[in-house]
Amino acid sequence: MREPFSKLPLTGVKVVDFGQYIAGPAVAMLLGDLGATVVHIDPPEGAMWDNPANAMLNRNKVIVNLDLKTDEGLEQALALCAEADVIIENFRPGKLAALGVDFTALRAARPELITLSIPGFASDDEERREMRAFESIVAASSGVFTDMGLNRVLMGLNPSFSPLPLSSAYASQIAASATVLALQSRQVTGEGDQIEVPLAAAVMEGLCYNSIHVADMPERYLTQREVEIERRRVEGLPMNVAYEDLQELLDPFFRSYMCKDGRMFYVVCPSHKNHARRCLEVLGIYDELVEEGLTSEENTYKPWSEWEHETSLGVYPMPKDWADRIAARMKEVFMTRTSHEWKKMFGRGGILAGDLHLTLHRYVPHRHAVDQSPILFLWVAIEGRQHHAVIHHGIGQPFFAGHFEEGRRAQPCSRSD
Repeated sequence: MREPFSKLPLTGVKVVDFGQYIAGPAVAMLLGDLGATVVHIDPPEGAMWDNPANAMLNRNKVIVNLDLKTDEGLEQALALCAEADVIIENFRPGKLAALGVDFTALRAARPELITLSIPGFASDDEERREMRAFESIVAASSGVFTDMGLNRVLMGLNPSFSPLPLSSAYASQIAASATVLALQSRQVTGEGDQIEVPLAAAVMEGLCYNSIHVADMPERYLTQREVEIERRRVEGLPMNVAYEDLQELLDPFFRSYMCKDGRMFYVVCPSHKNHARRCLEVLGIYDELVEEGLTSEENTYKPWSEWEHETSLGVYPMPKDWADRIAARMKEVFMTRTSHEWKKMFGRGGILAGDLHLTLHRYVPHRHAVDQSPILFLWVAIEGRQHHAVIHHGIGQPFFAGHFEEGRRAQPCSRSD
């Protein structure tokens, strides 16, 4: 029997990607990573978003430039769609159909077809669906800038702008998962699907924990940050907690710790008892804390009233007394080694943590950066001080200029081979 060229799960699946900017191309990228054959369609002049990120978003794709406003371009696009299993677009509702690529008509002719639309706002949102839904517009309309998280509330930073493409990130993951599930369903039913994942809906689902309020929430489910926010509101105190003081309100398995070399080490392993246990084992304090009474429930899905103990390692949030006790010991132990030493030990233990507070000087020679592509350094003088820009040869443009002091502006730097 002839072996398939690839054993990836989506091998043989054909995808046509009309996506632009981030969300649409990101979904097609993920499907391509899973083995699908992806044809990405750009306008004749190229991608609508001229950004180095396209080098990543369009990996594993064949790129075709077509003008859908011409008969020839539309005919070629429809020919590609006729062979596709999945078609992706992320324009405003109805825009691609107006150009002649109508998902409803295509699915009527081929019921096995799966179509995916990722508009900024839902097609039935009469108030917002025609808005040009850039990230900032979606975030502002969805309350993201107002509810950027408990940390920002306590530090008095709300509302605050975030440059992160949060809505596209959440939407692309949800949309890719929905597409794979539709393909799986099609194997059973023979029927395709018409999927819509609005950016606004995705980001609100992904970040709802920042905004949601549950009436009469049992106190054991409240984090120390939530308790502190409520205390300050009741007592009329300002939200002005310093970043360093904020760390003391965080879960011991979801915060930063100072190390022997003066650098911070970020631990990210809450909500899973095995991760938390391994973290304490690497630090050498697990047995000590168990002897002091730290407990771990075998089945944390049982009603809390049926637990043998009042707390369980890895359950978020931990009660304040245990959270403070564990954090105090972890702070002591982290000061016994450098951040680099802890990074190696946590890595060997398979624990989510790392020395993430990297300056540009530490990032550039890091093996993860070096392994990706040759990097060219350009030293430039800015107001009498030396700074540098970095050119990633895989992209060819100076995309990162770093270590500039606040209030100083870098002059444009040109490439020099």
